Amino acid sequence: MSVNNTLRGAFFYKQLYQKTIFAIASVLGVGLLYILMMSFIDHQAFPFDYLILVLALAKTGIIAFTTLKQLAKLIRICHSAERLLWVFGLLIAISIFSFATDYTCLYQFDHTTFDSVQAQSETYIYHLYHFVYFSVITFATVGYGDIVPVSEIARLVVMLEIFLSFFLVVFALANIKKIHIKE
Repeated sequence: MSVNNTLRGAFFYKQLYQKTIFAIASVLGVGLLYILMMSFIDHQAFPFDYLILVLALAKTGIIAFTTLKQLAKLIRICHSAERLLWVFGLLIAISIFSFATDYTCLYQFDHTTFDSVQAQSETYIYHLYHFVYFSVITFATVGYGDIVPVSEIARLVVMLEIFLSFFLVVFALANIKKIHIKE
């Protein structure tokens, strides 16, 4: 690999980090906020499920508009299939983890928001694991039906994830021609 390709690769990954840090920080910040709020707020006295819906909508907007706009610029300088896969893989991982935290908090708030979630443990991490699985299945639009959103708020959040997954696929297909792969 030539020095020029190495420098170009380092520049690309630095740009990828800079253009996605806001989305990554937003997702992680909201996830931490959920954990703190689950510990200190009386769930019955506070409309926690509506707050989760608003934050999920905000995160979807951040990912769909701000991040994709920034990444569209980055794709123009993308010169390898590997780098392209990093861009889309990172977007998908951010989206899946974001919605998994939303689902977990909705379930922790009210165990009737989702049906068929195994209640072997009441820990946040245990449920996060199951909702990462659910988020992957939802993002891929497979929909096995083993975990089912029951409440209206949970269904709205699931619809946001499905919207974002279609949006990302369309984004990927629309930008594929802009890539100039040089091997």
